[in-house]
Amino acid sequence: MGNFIRKVFFLFAESFRGLYRAKLPAFISSITIAITLVIFTVALYTYDNLIGFSHKFKSQFSVEVFFDEDLSLIDSRDLFNYIILIEGIEQGEFIDKKRASSIFKKHFNYDIKAIIGENPLPMGGNFDISEGYRNAKGMSLIVKNIRKLNGVDEILYQHGIVSKVDRIIQNSIGIFVVFGFFILLVSITLVSNTIRLIVHSKKEDIITLNLLGATETFIKIPFLFEGLIQGFCGSLISIFVSYLLYTFQIYILDSLINFSPMVSSYILPGNLILGLMLGLVGSYRGITKGIAKYLKI
Repeated sequence: MGNFIRKVFFLFAESFRGLYRAKLPAFISSITIAITLVIFTVALYTYDNLIGFSHKFKSQFSVEVFFDEDLSLIDSRDLFNYIILIEGIEQGEFIDKKRASSIFKKHFNYDIKAIIGENPLPMGGNFDISEGYRNAKGMSLIVKNIRKLNGVDEILYQHGIVSKVDRIIQNSIGIFVVFGFFILLVSITLVSNTIRLIVHSKKEDIITLNLLGATETFIKIPFLFEGLIQGFCGSLISIFVSYLLYTFQIYILDSLINFSPMVSSYILPGNLILGLMLGLVGSYRGITKGIAKYLKI
């Protein structure tokens, strides 16, 4: 047990010595990992809040259906009840002639019956959309199903606005993904180059350990630890910077609009896990390319 502890202590000590010898490259690779994680954090945060905002925004949208003028009250109610059973319809309000006249008066400040002597407004319904259908494709499908019904004269819904909101979300996420992937590759490359630089600076130690019978795994472990340490440092920097950005955003938005942003519970563990993975993958690439020539094969 004591021998095992001494080995572990030696491996950790070697890892920190290696990082100390390559302070600047190690710092740059940690910063690059942090930048990568900040971009992914901002992308995830933006995605969650865009989705939440769009759902809240689109919850105000509805489908207005106008029935044929010659449809009786009973037939109109039957048609309304049939529409409300269509998949994607959450709830609805039946609008008879009296209700239609009231809505007209509210919007135009005129009593239509007093103006022309009768109420020519058609009956219909106003239908709210279920959350899963609050997108351009879902609403188009609902409208398509409603149009098939006999007695439906006209349908109004905010197709253009819904399409624009969906397009903005898709474009925003696409930009973050492409840029984040590019930074991801840069991070792995920098960690890999840093580890190779450390490997080169310790080539005599590697050769000596190899001649003394140390296994390849024993020699490689300190370099893997170095990558993990860089990834962990990058994660801590990312969490700190993300917190500052979040605090600054709250300070700005609170003075402008009443907005309560959503913060995913997996942002913190996601930063730590992804940072360690970036460090590990980068160090593994650096070891694979840099250490083989110093080992006795």
